[in-house]
Amino acid sequence: MFMRRIAKVLATTRAVLAVVFLLAVLIEPTQPARAGVVGLAILAGYMTLAAALVIVAWRSWWYDFRLAVAVHVIDIIAFVGGVYFTEAGNSDFSSPFMAFAAFLLVSSNLRWGWRGIAVTALALLVANTAAGGALVMLHFNLDIYRFGRRQVYMLLLSIVMVWLSGDGRLSRRVELQDPGGVPGERRLRVLAEAIAEVRNALGAKGVAIALLRNEEPLVEIVLDDGTSTHVMAAPGDLSDDLALGIAPMMFDTVRRRRIASLPVAGMAAWTGRISVPLADHCGISEGIIASFATAAGPGQLLAWGMRDLSVDDLPLVEAFAREVGLALDREEMASLSREAAVSGIRNALARDLHDSVAQFLAGTLFRIEALRRWIREGNDPEGEIDSIKQALRREQVQLRGLIDRLRRGEDGDRRTDLAEELEALLVELSHHWHIDTRLDAAMRPLPVSIELAYELRQLVREGVANAVRHGHCASVTVSIIGEAGALRMQIRDDGLGFVTGPDPLRPRSISERVEALGGRLEIADATKGVTLDISLPARMAA
Repeated sequence: MFMRRIAKVLATTRAVLAVVFLLAVLIEPTQPARAGVVGLAILAGYMTLAAALVIVAWRSWWYDFRLAVAVHVIDIIAFVGGVYFTEAGNSDFSSPFMAFAAFLLVSSNLRWGWRGIAVTALALLVANTAAGGALVMLHFNLDIYRFGRRQVYMLLLSIVMVWLSGDGRLSRRVELQDPGGVPGERRLRVLAEAIAEVRNALGAKGVAIALLRNEEPLVEIVLDDGTSTHVMAAPGDLSDDLALGIAPMMFDTVRRRRIASLPVAGMAAWTGRISVPLADHCGISEGIIASFATAAGPGQLLAWGMRDLSVDDLPLVEAFAREVGLALDREEMASLSREAAVSGIRNALARDLHDSVAQFLAGTLFRIEALRRWIREGNDPEGEIDSIKQALRREQVQLRGLIDRLRRGEDGDRRTDLAEELEALLVELSHHWHIDTRLDAAMRPLPVSIELAYELRQLVREGVANAVRHGHCASVTVSIIGEAGALRMQIRDDGLGFVTGPDPLRPRSISERVEALGGRLEIADATKGVTLDISLPARMAA
């Protein structure tokens, strides 16, 4: 709180320096060195003015800003006047000149940045040199060495201050606290935490954040003035004002005053009619406001009810507004990431259920229909019934494995022999669909991760089921080919192939699964049968 009241601190420091300077001159017997009565009167008048400026700084942010340049000029004149009244060659008087010079440089930096420092330093050097030259020309006793040393010190101090200001080391930075919770599900908590921090930092009675989302016509307003409120306002002046964006601004709609921080021109003041729709919605006439941007749309941060509002608060509010925008963007990104992850899991689950359970049930219906014909022909059904029961048990194990993977995630570090896995699967599919199957694997063993083996098993399940159900094939051959930089798997059948047409069909589930693995699927539709050529990058097989 104390550090943000720069204008008040500067005014108070000026008054203290004036009092110390006057007391030092009164106590030292050799001072004033010349024009005693006039010098004391001028110093006393400057002290009185400094005291009045303290009152102005603490009571009116408008007049404190509008008088800043004039007061700064008066400070420089008072500094140079001190040289004339107190400088003497035979005196040990310890003047506050360097303290006064440092005050002027710091004041110009805080108000106008490095340009203010440069102008102030140049004015001090020129004016002080002119005053010293005048004393020499008038034949007053002057210690040239001490006078020149002060000039050099002041020049070096000015250079350091300009460098520090130009490097941005004195800029305002704020950081919002993490509100806790799950990222992507805590948007309102982020807004509430930001409002609380702004209220605490500014000592404000109330803070409001307005947001205009690009895809919605309504304006979302979160307000806290002792009671938290969350409302949606109809489009109108407020939505138009949000869309336009405004520079950080202090305003008083009753007195028609405003001071804004412009990107190039810096601080600027205006009088005249002022429209602040968000302030009108909150029922206040004086406050400070700043716009910010988010990926979802523009927003505004408004604070009011500060006891000592000043232009020093503009960079702070601007920094808070910027952080609010960044915090909302982080929440939006986290929400989109969660949605993408959920969508990916949903699609993967749908593929797994389709390639395993749905296709198995279709095959089971196929076998039951064949069993009915077998019984009608007077054959013994016991063997086929036992075979179907065993297939159901195996599918139950597969389904439990799928559920376990969903519960605890896949153990990607474990490895298995892909050739052995596919060979066992093809034997199972041969019995289930009543077709001939064969595995052609040039490399044995072929170790891959558990995760990749599962994905390839699902691809073979779907490929065989499609070949039997839609292509009415009698045999399927699966080939595993190890190539440099890739792992290739081909699924060939002797069925009827795809239905011809202008837009050849592609197996949706297989295409999606291959794409999810980062691979490539090519389909060769021959006169008899279809070949699915699946190529996966080496990183998947590693």
